Amino acid sequence: MHECRILFFGDIVGRPGRRFVLSQLPLLRERYKPDFIFANAENATHGFGLNAATAQKLHDGGIDGLTLGNHTWDQKEFWNEIDTLPYVCRPANYPKAPGRNFLIFEHRGEKLAVINLLGRTGIRTALNCPFQTAAKLIEALENDGIRNVIVDFHAETTAEKYALGWFLSKKGSVCAVLGTHTHVPTADMRLLNNRTAFVSDIGMCGPHDSVIGCEIDPVIERFVEGKPNRLEVAGGAAVLNAVFIRLDLEQHCALSIERIQKIEENSEVNSL
Repeated sequence: MHECRILFFGDIVGRPGRRFVLSQLPLLRERYKPDFIFANAENATHGFGLNAATAQKLHDGGIDGLTLGNHTWDQKEFWNEIDTLPYVCRPANYPKAPGRNFLIFEHRGEKLAVINLLGRTGIRTALNCPFQTAAKLIEALENDGIRNVIVDFHAETTAEKYALGWFLSKKGSVCAVLGTHTHVPTADMRLLNNRTAFVSDIGMCGPHDSVIGCEIDPVIERFVEGKPNRLEVAGGAAVLNAVFIRLDLEQHCALSIERIQKIEENSEVNSL
């Protein structure tokens, strides 16, 4: 058996999410001894999008690879920055955009690919089919001898996530399909077809007392009064959501998936 241990963080939201993830990484490394650490970072810069400076801070802090989603281009300069960041991949089913379709890592002679896809249900963005895009990309990777693949599926609905999970679990090289985007962790970790680790949504790393990372009152006013408030990242203590996956790179499958959640104490926030 060729075991590879992975930590994958859900959507990092703004400064509170970045701060808490980076502060907890040494403890998580000691406990789980991951070979690679990945995170979805599409909300990492001011809660909307990513820029090169934030990406570099996360990478320097110990995150090996960053994935994105529907807010990929919210920081306008990122269109011209993304090609300079070899540890960042954006959704592979964007019709035409700069950036990488996947990331490749090597562990004791075996290669591991990370793919990012964006769902189409409820996402108001022009996109190619994530199912067809994934199938073609995985076939190309397999032809290059890469038979261990992790997919971050950034999507709105559990139905689309489960459908892609089952679809890709039939591929011989997909070890994990991990849902992101909704910021709310789900309790459905499982192995599809006894080989592909799956969860509908990892959950976010960001402000705990918030509405999916944003200040509460402006969101309530939007729903109650229809007021077009600008949404801002909330402050205070943060929550961290991640999954820990054990892969067998020799058999091209997952061995287990475990949910991780940590909530920051207010005393920790005040001490920083």
